[in-house]
Amino acid sequence: MNETTAADAPVDDRSAAEGGRIRTFVGAQDAIRLSVGVDRGNDRLIVREARHVGATESVVLRILDKLCAIIIGRPLQEAADHGAAYVAAALPEVCAPVSGIRTPSNAGPGFVLAERLIRQVHAAARIQLNIGHRENSWYVRPNADWLSKDEAAQAEVLKPTIANFLCEAGLGEDDVWISGIERNTRVTIAFSDKVHYAVKPELMMQLEQRLRQRTNNPLELFMEEMKDANRIRRL
Repeated sequence: MNETTAADAPVDDRSAAEGGRIRTFVGAQDAIRLSVGVDRGNDRLIVREARHVGATESVVLRILDKLCAIIIGRPLQEAADHGAAYVAAALPEVCAPVSGIRTPSNAGPGFVLAERLIRQVHAAARIQLNIGHRENSWYVRPNADWLSKDEAAQAEVLKPTIANFLCEAGLGEDDVWISGIERNTRVTIAFSDKVHYAVKPELMMQLEQRLRQRTNNPLELFMEEMKDANRIRRL
């Protein structure tokens, strides 16, 4: 297995053709190459184009196709930090079964490859453009339609997905409910006492992933502390 290091990664600098704004960096492993063009006129190096060549396995092709689609419009650092994780969340049907939290490192070889390539690209950009370490403060923002809704309306959008999820999990419709939505993305849910505490973390992880897929919004689930069940509201 041959890898291209960040220092050796090829660079395509189209300064004459595009005013010096787009610069392309490449990550490579064996015959597979990931090319990412970033807007270097933007301080955050926003990804403007991404493509890959050399992959032949169908699963790897799907993973790299999805990676290229997902990272467009995002900062290169965000693509390197979380791009492969977004792909794993978007393609659960090709992920390896895991117990606990799914990550690119345990989702399968194709996701490991995707993460390695995009991180090579980011490392090459940092070296070539002399960019030091930066904290990644970027996050996916909810879409405009979601932001236009109030808390109650947002809850109504989520309820059918939660009901279907509970049915598939063999739980009753009153076993999980929404008790609050803060800052448009922080969804607090409560469990009935029929749900054993040992299964709650896995249920929350699966439900969070389902809600993100259905709404295309970066929702995060939190569990309501059951100090007094009579005081926990339901939306």
